[in-house]
Amino acid sequence: MTTQNEVAVNGGGKQYGTKLTVLGEAAIAGNILEGTKLDVVEIAAGDGGGGWYEPSAEQTALVGEVWRGEIAAYTLNPLNPKMVDIKGVIPSSDGGFTIRELGVFDRAGTLIGVCNTPDMEKARPDSGAGGKLDVIMHLVVTDANALNIVVKPSLDTVSLEDVTGLLGGKQDKLEGWPGQVPVFNENGDLEAQDFSGSAVFAFTAEDWGPPASWVPEEPAEGEEPEAYDGSLGYEIAIPAEAHRRKNGDFGFHVFHQVDGRYITNTWAALGTGADYDGEAGTVILSSSDPYPGKILFVG
Repeated sequence: MTTQNEVAVNGGGKQYGTKLTVLGEAAIAGNILEGTKLDVVEIAAGDGGGGWYEPSAEQTALVGEVWRGEIAAYTLNPLNPKMVDIKGVIPSSDGGFTIRELGVFDRAGTLIGVCNTPDMEKARPDSGAGGKLDVIMHLVVTDANALNIVVKPSLDTVSLEDVTGLLGGKQDKLEGWPGQVPVFNENGDLEAQDFSGSAVFAFTAEDWGPPASWVPEEPAEGEEPEAYDGSLGYEIAIPAEAHRRKNGDFGFHVFHQVDGRYITNTWAALGTGADYDGEAGTVILSSSDPYPGKILFVG
């Protein structure tokens, strides 16, 4: 479920937008499963390595970070209620670089989202043109209710407008909204995807069975039926009332239960597929071996 937020095209034909990283997606999905919120605590700016580039969901850091600080404010974008505008303020004491990228981070230092930007010059403090510079990153989230954006405003970074916004609109800021948002698909093309619904299905190792393609041989008289040897892998059929998907256009995250914890970076979780059976209305999980875990459906 890789997402790209707002996209604009300038006169030179360059696209600008924000991508949720693979690690960011996994962190948000994990918090949804645990019923907790992911703390987003820092925003950073970079020079993009000296030029424009298209951000990647695989990124774990900015290409050329030049500044990092606490989040000064956030608001819901009035044009897209699923988009959170996260603001940082680069102080007058920092400068002498060109900003071409922004990123936001959680408490563990994980890059949650990354964006490219048109060139923004931050003058050197001794240039005579130095001053504070506001930077804003637009982040579209799959489930905003799983985020806790930690704001630590200070008198030298936050305006009266920021304070008024924080005090006046806290009650419904991150409750989650239905609707579609623009994202990049696996081919790099823009399309609309719906992230308003989600469902979790838990399974045990015993729930896995032979795939539908396996047909046991008829046993000879007096012999036991053929036992499945696992050579074709294993499957679980998830009923429609459990997955709540209407078609095969959905995203998912698979978690492997290991020592009582649900984690994503195991051979089992990474190797599990999920395919929609339109005739039966089920979602078929496939794996080379049985294991206990959960699957989170989104979209």
